Amino acid sequence: MPLHQAHSDRVRRVPEESDYITGVDALITNKKGLRIGVKTADCVPILLYDPENKAVAAVHSGWRGTEKNILAATVARMAADFSTRPEALKAVIAPCIHLKAFEVGDEVYEAFATAMAERYGDLQLIGQFAVRMPVRSARNCDENSAENCANNDGEPEMKWHIDLPAVCRHQLIALGVSAENIEVREECTFEQADKFFSARRLGKEFDRQRIINAICLR
Repeated sequence: MPLHQAHSDRVRRVPEESDYITGVDALITNKKGLRIGVKTADCVPILLYDPENKAVAAVHSGWRGTEKNILAATVARMAADFSTRPEALKAVIAPCIHLKAFEVGDEVYEAFATAMAERYGDLQLIGQFAVRMPVRSARNCDENSAENCANNDGEPEMKWHIDLPAVCRHQLIALGVSAENIEVREECTFEQADKFFSARRLGKEFDRQRIINAICLR
């Protein structure tokens, strides 16, 4: 059961709330045999499994959902509906865009910096997950076109890059999920666009294809 996503922090339980999954970015269920999933093409997909209470979740966490901390909303809903304990959860952060390729504007960096400072009380926390890098690293410029990635002074143009999967991992740990129970896949959808759909890498050639990231209780 995939859903119509909207980069929100809304969570729904299925099949009980199947009529209300438009504009939703996380599904939870404890029904055996019901496959739930999210569609991604650079955004971060997270699959959660509660082995104690036999419940699962599929989460779509783009940069907006990550900044809003949709994982906190998802884990809270699992706790309310299934008595899930965060420390018992097992999580997989599936293939998504990684630090080198995820170039963002100053406004996105500031949104993350503000949200993380307010949420965790650490003004410097964003420094663990963001770095300024030459624009050419994200545009995949080669040496022959490097001048296109320079500013008017001939210096490399710099942009912020954010490590989305690392932020999601940090959010899970802050919620009480054990670091040992979190698997982060190393594949970058941008760097491996031949194997995964990447909206950023394909640009105008992107035809709205998606990776389906699904989980099912047996």
